[in-house]
Amino acid sequence: MIGKLIYSDVRNNRFLSAAVCLFMAVCVMLFGLTVFLLTGLSSSVAGIMQTAKTPDFLQMHTGDVDEKALEDFAREDEAVEAWKVSTFLNLENGILTLNGKSLSDSTQDNGVCVQSKQFDFLLSMENTLPEVNQGEVYVPVCYMQQYDLHTGEIMEIGDRQFTIGGFLRDSQMNAMMASSKRFLVHETDFLDLAAMGQAEALIGFLLKDGEDPDAFARRYEAAGLPGNGPAITYPLIRMMNTLSDGLMILILGLIAVATLVISLLCVRFILLAGMEKDRREIGMLKAIGVGSRQIRFLYFAKFLGLAGAGLVLGLLGAFALQKPLFRQIQELYGRPENVAGMYFGAVVSALAVLGVQLFSLWRLLKGTEKLSPVKSLQGIPEEKKKGTRKQYVFIGAVTAVSLFLMLLPQNLYSTISSPKFVGYMGIGEGQLRLDVRQTQDIQGKTGKIREDLGKDGEVARFVSLQTVSCPVQTLNGESGSLTLELGDHRVFPVRYASGHAPEAEGELALSVLNAQQWNLGLGDVVTLKAGAIWKPYTVCGIYSDITNGGKTAKAFSLPGEQEVMWSIFYITLQEGVSEESWIAQHQRAWEEQNGGGIKLISIGEYVRGTYGQTISQIRQAAKLTFLVAVIILWLVTVLFLRLVIQQQRYEISLRKALGFSSGEIERLYEKKSMAAVLCGIGAGLLVGLPAGNLVAKTILANMGAAGFSFLLDVRRVFLILPGEVLLVGWLAVSAGSRAIRKIRAFECCMGERNG
Repeated sequence: MIGKLIYSDVRNNRFLSAAVCLFMAVCVMLFGLTVFLLTGLSSSVAGIMQTAKTPDFLQMHTGDVDEKALEDFAREDEAVEAWKVSTFLNLENGILTLNGKSLSDSTQDNGVCVQSKQFDFLLSMENTLPEVNQGEVYVPVCYMQQYDLHTGEIMEIGDRQFTIGGFLRDSQMNAMMASSKRFLVHETDFLDLAAMGQAEALIGFLLKDGEDPDAFARRYEAAGLPGNGPAITYPLIRMMNTLSDGLMILILGLIAVATLVISLLCVRFILLAGMEKDRREIGMLKAIGVGSRQIRFLYFAKFLGLAGAGLVLGLLGAFALQKPLFRQIQELYGRPENVAGMYFGAVVSALAVLGVQLFSLWRLLKGTEKLSPVKSLQGIPEEKKKGTRKQYVFIGAVTAVSLFLMLLPQNLYSTISSPKFVGYMGIGEGQLRLDVRQTQDIQGKTGKIREDLGKDGEVARFVSLQTVSCPVQTLNGESGSLTLELGDHRVFPVRYASGHAPEAEGELALSVLNAQQWNLGLGDVVTLKAGAIWKPYTVCGIYSDITNGGKTAKAFSLPGEQEVMWSIFYITLQEGVSEESWIAQHQRAWEEQNGGGIKLISIGEYVRGTYGQTISQIRQAAKLTFLVAVIILWLVTVLFLRLVIQQQRYEISLRKALGFSSGEIERLYEKKSMAAVLCGIGAGLLVGLPAGNLVAKTILANMGAAGFSFLLDVRRVFLILPGEVLLVGWLAVSAGSRAIRKIRAFECCMGERNG
């Protein structure tokens, strides 16, 4: 009997029933997808780092290495479990080709190495240690997709050819955010290639369980051991591995939460609309002695069936969508170890969504106890507690939330893909970037290039910055070393969270992560060692930086001569000068003049090369978010209008009896609804932009990018997206208001509200 009643009700209310099922499906799909991807990413990254035995501390060093000093230090430090020194041979990108495609435009520092014997292993696509034959090369997996590579194809290094024997996963350098990429070759081939590149030592340490890598890094620096290059720790490596895909998953999670809140409100309105339509039937059931508990059970059973169907559809949708979204994660880090846990987590999240919905529904259904049987049978409307104008606030609120859901990933995408984002990366906002590194006589070559740029009439302005490693001591007795960039940082400034760029000797700017590590703020004094002299420097600024592990510093100058680790130029060309032809001409000339070690690239390409994975994932999230927001906005608006029309059925019928046409009444409701949509668009922009900025700021602050604010695509944010929301709102309002046509003029005379 109950089953027949529920089936009949679902058949007679197909739209409302489908809406309940769809809302449940969308919520379950988003939550399931978020949990599935997050669990899978964590499991895959943890798996590859465990299998590869990723070092807890890695120091990159250019120059001679005193292995005896390292051995003594490792023996005396109780935290060290194992250590090693391996060689990474940096190669000029111009001499590298993958299946005929040159890497000359690559933003990465590419080089070759051999398999480690102790830890920091390079893994095959099966997460095993590959056996590389002589004449073979294993290529980083990120290049497999980028250059459409297959095993058996040819890689050229200078005049030598290697067969691509497979692809490798590098637990340290998989992510494009890691500025270097390692190719794996046979030991004999590595020795033969030694003359083609610049050797760099990778000094790695495995620590005992529970030891703090950051504390160990400070002890390493204080010991004065080799440090002519950036140092990274296990947590930083893990962050780089998870960040690009983690941002996309975080956006999905925020969308899922917002969708759940909206769906709770929508299901409430759907139920109220159904109860309003069934008022006479509820009154009749009460009149013949059916209790409120039984009536609640009827509605609850109906909703449980629809929600159960939505749950199944949502899970199926999540499992289907996870394949394309998870493909890149699995390609980079391998199959997750806890696959069963991923599916279990998705199912648990779906059941949690169902539980929240059912709890909300059960509380709402208690409202059936307040319905009077006599008034319900007579079709007398219940006294309204809220004005009709206030009802339309809900449409405006949903419009604002929908626009916010569209804006957040869109603004993150436009920000990270913008060349101006380099200001948050610790990089000057120039047009071009020129690197002089992995070569001999860096200072001499830097001077020649500086002289050439000064004579070049096509160059509007430029600056050269030299990076050195400098010992440092704080007033509280802490000591270590800083990766310090020297030069005039006012020409192409980075984004400062507080303070300003160093303007004279004696001033020092610190990256956010360095300031946090040393517990320093504006006005604090540290002493830097230049040659044999210790000189006090005052912290004048704290800036965003996510390069070199996010731990850098900037100064105007240091007294005396310093050994330069690398040099960087930022360049802006005169208006009208072709960027591509200028780069091609000067790159070739400087390589011939200096014998390699020169990399010239546009800042836009540098950003895309570094954040290509992240940008791609956020773009996918933006598309999915847009689709979800459109569905939510359309459905909610249609459902809400149908509820309002159902509640005001008597008044609408009376107006028709007085001579008003359906079209005239529809236009009245459309005006009110579209006014709410327009107010929602305005609120979405006024509230959504700063709220989204705060969310993004919180995320990027953990990367070392402080003082963040969106770099907006103004046309899309203020014209295209609001226009699309307005169009969807208008279509939904038109569809919802058509319910007025089904109301007859004679209903008000008969006292019927259900027509």
